Amino acid sequence: MKGFCYITLIIGFFIFYQQNPLYAIGIIVLFFGVYIFYKSRTSTSGSGPMSFLAGRPNQQDTKVDDLITLMLVQQLMNSNHNGENKDSIRNSGKEERIEKIDQTKHKILDLIRD
Repeated sequence: MKGFCYITLIIGFFIFYQQNPLYAIGIIVLFFGVYIFYKSRTSTSGSGPMSFLAGRPNQQDTKVDDLITLMLVQQLMNSNHNGENKDSIRNSGKEERIEKIDQTKHKILDLIRD
């Protein structure tokens, strides 16, 4: 029934377009503008006149966003507790590099002296 109504409207607009094209285009533009306005008002995702193109928000996306937020909070909590350990590891790594550099420097100086 709905399809039959659409077909009737389309045929009616074709006939009206043949008689007066300017008014037919104006009516189509008016209906399209009202449709966009209605969809932008009833849309739950986003805002603005083009939000009707966004469609419905995906429930899976909100679950993924919640999961990402939870993981970020856990990382922040872990980084606060492990901050002291990381600093000591970094300092020991720097000391080892400095020792290796000193050893290499002494080897080079020994080779140059000989």
